[in-house]
Amino acid sequence: MASRPSGHQDAARRQAIEEAVRQARRTRYWSALGKQWLLGTLGCLLFLLVWEFVPRLIPGINLNMFPPPSRVADVFAEMTWGTGEIWPHVGASLQRALGGFLLGSTLGVAAGVLTGHFTALRHLSDPVLHGLRAIPSIAIVPLAIVWFGLGDLSKVMLIAWGAFFPVWINTFFGVRDISPAYLRSAASLGAGRAATALQVALPAALPFVFAGLRQATSVSFVVLVAAELVGSERGLGYLISFAHLVFRVDIMFVGLIYLGALGFVADQLFAWLLHRVFPWYGAQAKR
Repeated sequence: MASRPSGHQDAARRQAIEEAVRQARRTRYWSALGKQWLLGTLGCLLFLLVWEFVPRLIPGINLNMFPPPSRVADVFAEMTWGTGEIWPHVGASLQRALGGFLLGSTLGVAAGVLTGHFTALRHLSDPVLHGLRAIPSIAIVPLAIVWFGLGDLSKVMLIAWGAFFPVWINTFFGVRDISPAYLRSAASLGAGRAATALQVALPAALPFVFAGLRQATSVSFVVLVAAELVGSERGLGYLISFAHLVFRVDIMFVGLIYLGALGFVADQLFAWLLHRVFPWYGAQAKR
C-alpha cells in the first residue's frame, strides 16, 4: 500500500499552492498596470501630436495665439530652469492654497460635526449655511478685498470659503447618517453629547470627512486662480492674467500646466497620506 502523505507534506503543498495563486495575482496586477500606463502614455503622445501639427496645417491660424507644444515646452524650460521666474509664483500660490485649505477644512469639520449631531443646531443653521453654499466663491471677491484688503489675507479667506463647504456637507452627512446602534452604545456607557460627538460620531464619519477633504483640495486650487486675478503681484493666477494682457498664450499654458500639476500632486499626496495614516482606508484612498 502507498503511504499517505504526512501533515507536514500537506502543509507544504498548501503553502506552495497559495504562493502560486499570489504570484499569479501579482503577475496579473502588474500586467494590467503596465497596460494601463502604456495606453495612457500613448493617449498623451497622440494628443500632443495632434496639438503640434493641426495648428500648422490649418491655414490662417496664428501660432502665437495657438502655440504648439514645442513652443510651450521651450517657454516652460526657460521659466523653470533658465530664469527660474516661475518659482516665486508657485511658492506664493502654494502658501495661499495651503493656508486657505487648512482654515476652511478645520471649520468645515467642526461645523459638520456640530450640525450633524445636534438637531437643534442643524435646524438653526441650515438656511444660513445652505444659502451661503449657493454663492460662488468668485462672487465674493470684491467683498473679500473690501474687508481684508489686497494682500494675502483676502486670498486665504476666499480659498477657505471655497474649501469649507465640501468638507462641511460631507462631514454633516457622515455624522447624521451613522448607525443609531453606535449612539445607543455610547449612551449606555455613560457618554455625554459632546463626548459622543467627538469620540463616536466623528470617527464613524471619517470616510465622509476624507471624501470632503479630498474634494476641498481641488476646490482650493480652483478658487486660488479667482483670488489671484485681482490685486496680486505674484502667483500662478496673476501670471496667467498678466500673460493674457500681453498676449503671451505660451506663458498662459505654462501657468495652466503648473496649476494642473500642483492639483494632481496635492490630490495624490493626500491619498498617500490617508493610506499611510489610516491603512484601513486604503481602498477609498486609492480611488
